[in-house]
Amino acid sequence: MAEAPPPDAPPADAAAAPPDAAAAPPPEAAAPPPDAAAAPPADAGAAAPPPGPATLTADPPEANMPAAGGVSTHTLSNPSGVRLAFKVKSTNNNEYRLRPVYGFVEATGNSPLEITRSAGPPKADKLVIQFKEAAADASDAAPLFKEGAPLGELTLPLNAA
Repeated sequence: MAEAPPPDAPPADAAAAPPDAAAAPPPEAAAPPPDAAAAPPADAGAAAPPPGPATLTADPPEANMPAAGGVSTHTLSNPSGVRLAFKVKSTNNNEYRLRPVYGFVEATGNSPLEITRSAGPPKADKLVIQFKEAAADASDAAPLFKEGAPLGELTLPLNAA
């Protein structure tokens, strides 16, 4: 036969719960963080936010080619809302040919860049792509780089093995 619990023992179901659980009030629903409460709901039909500051990116961000020669094609992208002119400079003009050397990338647009390497000794080089804002009616990027400093530059490593 089972023994009866001592008279001062808590009931059997209370033994499983933590001692303060019976006295604690039920948890309240968590309030949203203050910033989330103040933010308006996302509108799927709203226009995209304005593009950020003028910048230029390259995809892929580096060129890997055999030392025996080859071609690497890249895309210059302008995520900003302004038209950019660019100028491409190389640390090795003996083995690398670039097309184009000067050009434009429209606001939120792309432009191709082709890098051709001729045969030569394996060496690590780089391209520096300078950029600056360009007027909508500008048709030749070269003279723009004779007028003041560029807005920024992008370095693209060239690896020939």
